[in-house]
Amino acid sequence: MYSPISGAESNEYELRAPGDVPRQVVSAPKQAGLLAKWSVFGALLITTTLSSVLVVAHVQSWLINDTWYQFWFLSIRINRAALQSGIQIIAVLLGLIHASAVAYLVQYGVSLAFFSGTSFTTHSLRAMINTSTQTVNWKGPPRYMLPVLGMSVLSLISSALWVGAITPVESSTIVKQTVLIPSYDNITHIKEYPSEINKSGPSDMAKEGHFTYSVGTKLLGNLIVIGSSATTPDNSTRRHPKIDNTQYIYEGRSYGVGSAVGLKDSAVSNISFATGYRYTERGYSADVECIYNRSTALKIGREFPSRIFAVEGYLPDSTGSRQYSEYVGHSPDAIVAASVTYSDDSVRRYVGIAAGASYRALNATQCTVDFTPRLFNVSVALAGRNITVTPLDETDDFDPQRNITRTVVRQFELISNDLTNFYESVLGNAFLSSIRAWNISYNANGAATEEFATLRGLENSMTAMADSMLAAYGAAQVMVGNFTDEREVDVTVETLVIGQRAYIIAVAILNAFIVAAVIEEAIRTKGWRGLSSQDFTDSEWLLLSGYRGGQEAAESERHRLHYLNNIQRKPVGKPGFSTSQFSPGEVRVGMGLETRVVLVPATSGRDGRMVVKLSTRVK
Repeated sequence: MYSPISGAESNEYELRAPGDVPRQVVSAPKQAGLLAKWSVFGALLITTTLSSVLVVAHVQSWLINDTWYQFWFLSIRINRAALQSGIQIIAVLLGLIHASAVAYLVQYGVSLAFFSGTSFTTHSLRAMINTSTQTVNWKGPPRYMLPVLGMSVLSLISSALWVGAITPVESSTIVKQTVLIPSYDNITHIKEYPSEINKSGPSDMAKEGHFTYSVGTKLLGNLIVIGSSATTPDNSTRRHPKIDNTQYIYEGRSYGVGSAVGLKDSAVSNISFATGYRYTERGYSADVECIYNRSTALKIGREFPSRIFAVEGYLPDSTGSRQYSEYVGHSPDAIVAASVTYSDDSVRRYVGIAAGASYRALNATQCTVDFTPRLFNVSVALAGRNITVTPLDETDDFDPQRNITRTVVRQFELISNDLTNFYESVLGNAFLSSIRAWNISYNANGAATEEFATLRGLENSMTAMADSMLAAYGAAQVMVGNFTDEREVDVTVETLVIGQRAYIIAVAILNAFIVAAVIEEAIRTKGWRGLSSQDFTDSEWLLLSGYRGGQEAAESERHRLHYLNNIQRKPVGKPGFSTSQFSPGEVRVGMGLETRVVLVPATSGRDGRMVVKLSTRVK
């Protein structure tokens, strides 16, 4: 009966089959075929296959590299807008499959209930129709809009997740390769060579730079620059170039390793889209500590002969005779003498400094240099040509006789002697430059004493120079002596991966929920048994059903009125009225009889269609 629902809005009605309408014997409704039921859900095979492949690809770390990477990389950079548009279209289609599957689940459920005689309100039926057709209609109570909005949001969310799951994104992978690094099994060339011409150590000039075993005399310019810039005035990480032409720059300390970078690593640099590599290398960590030794015996002597000043005295590690060297100058004021004993017995190395009046702050300073054998991690960034060295654990000494470290420290004496002239000491100037930078960076308020600042700046300068000299000997081993070891390195190569982890997982979970819902509903309804082939959401079908149902209802009413034989057929206020003119929702009142047009979900009807019938009752 077509009657208002208690407590509902004034225009909301319940649709139910009236019991007082005579039954008609009609044919059974036509059921939907197998293809019609499952065609939409079959599209879930596409999303299920794709989401499964994406998950497997992520777990197995499938990558797009080499030629394919170059193709995709160029495509992304040149045709970014077109590629993104294509991805958006594909994502919308995949999201449409998800939304359609859920919409058809709703439609099938409502259709089974509708054609089985379940009662619906007009608003709830409209909400179900809008949900299954994904149509937003802002009319009606808000509670009926939630399913419609939920379906619309599902489509948007699914499409957005698919965009993130199928968009190629930049990634990286690690491949193994081999490079050459210095070997110290043969160190016969690493020794002190005289400063005299034609008596220097083995050297070689190549496009990569100048490589020599006479580090303290042939690489003076580089070492002085390194010593003077050892302390940064802004307290930032020190950046300094390698002593060659490779244009690589160390970020922080070099610790004397990484010397072969840019020299014997073509196997890595030739890899397409390689961004960097890393490996471990043995080396020495030079730890410098400086003090003022006011009781030192190291002194600048008197002038003899003309313009020649002797610097002599004992150092803590001197064995046998005292240290002796000669410096030139108009006076002793411009002399900075760094004396180093030539001792095979001491593991710790000492550097004593005697300075004239122009470099008074450096006079009587004494530095110890401890070399600790360690493993170092060397990380190389190919694009920026940066080298970062990180100390690792201590290791066995690869030069137990300490020939390398002794030779390195002895270079300070050669440098100080060679770079002292009549007017100034170039090495002394480098030390003072580092000291001034330390004051700017760490002593802006003047809290530290001059002596403290001098020692800290001197330590930084000597540490940087010792590191660079170790690296210079390593490069000479590679380029001049050809003493090398093979070392396996981890090369980082740019690649592309399809999608990001979070989006791939989200899409896979969403797809699994939808597939599970389809399977569960198919089992519950036994494959949607009894599903009518008629679509109650089709407006054309509703109109035709209403028209045919109206004809049947009118014919049934005529028979009933004739049977009752007590009804005036002429309607109130409308001459010439006939029951075939009834329309849904109208109320006609005759003598003793009220007639309503009722929309009835039929369990049977002509060709399985819904019919609109008339319901009457005696007043």
